[in-house]
Amino acid sequence: MITAQDLHEEFQFPQDTESQLSSDADLEDPDGRNAKTGRGMGAKRGRKVLGDKAKSGGAGRVTGAGWVNGLHKENGIENMSLFEVVKVGRSATQSVVDDWIEAYKQDRDMALLELINFFIQCSGCKGAVSEEMFRHMQNSEIIRKMTEEFDEDSGDYPLTLSGPQWKRFRINFCDFIAVLVRQCQYSIIYDEYMMDTVISLLTGLSDSQVRAFRHTSTLAAMKLMTALVNVALNLSINMDNTQRQYEAERNKVIAKRANDRLELLLQKRKEV
Repeated sequence: MITAQDLHEEFQFPQDTESQLSSDADLEDPDGRNAKTGRGMGAKRGRKVLGDKAKSGGAGRVTGAGWVNGLHKENGIENMSLFEVVKVGRSATQSVVDDWIEAYKQDRDMALLELINFFIQCSGCKGAVSEEMFRHMQNSEIIRKMTEEFDEDSGDYPLTLSGPQWKRFRINFCDFIAVLVRQCQYSIIYDEYMMDTVISLLTGLSDSQVRAFRHTSTLAAMKLMTALVNVALNLSINMDNTQRQYEAERNKVIAKRANDRLELLLQKRKEV
């Protein structure tokens, strides 16, 4: 059973006095939004994104409902990435998540690649992780490559941009992560692949020298952890309820047996 303590031990993030924030609200709308940081060529070496647990060795296509070649199909348009779908916000979050889950069931590598690029793009990076990079590069190498392609001329990135669209994006971003965990709670989060990959990526990004990567990944990690703790709490509540129901039913059976025994003894006494 997942416990809050297990989740806390599993998901430890390095402390950074420059970027350390006190709450989800601070992360969603931080002070010093125009701060600039240098490139991070020395990101810590992370676990390989696609390890021995990889399910398929060759190139694959996402064929789940609502997805075509790794792109979301919405209203007949097939060129929207997961980031664009969440940013536009025309589709219900649960519908978007359900489509992604179907894609994951068809080809988990390509679906995870789309999810990885979602976090990269939400950080404001113009680069994209290719299928080749996903299959053969370590987290640290991928993050280093994305850092090189990051536009350092501007300190702005989606989570710090102003305006109604970006305010809505921040809400959609957090909702997407919460719904993703909730919808995956009965199967996918236990396959030791999806969550391992996402946690490994967010851990590496949270240690980046690029503030946009640090901020976005830390907020994502906090929302992910909150959702996982809620899953663990629900599991604990369900187990307690099931145990109580079992004990109640067992007591009923014992009581019924006792009554049957008393009736049998009374009958024998009358016969005697």
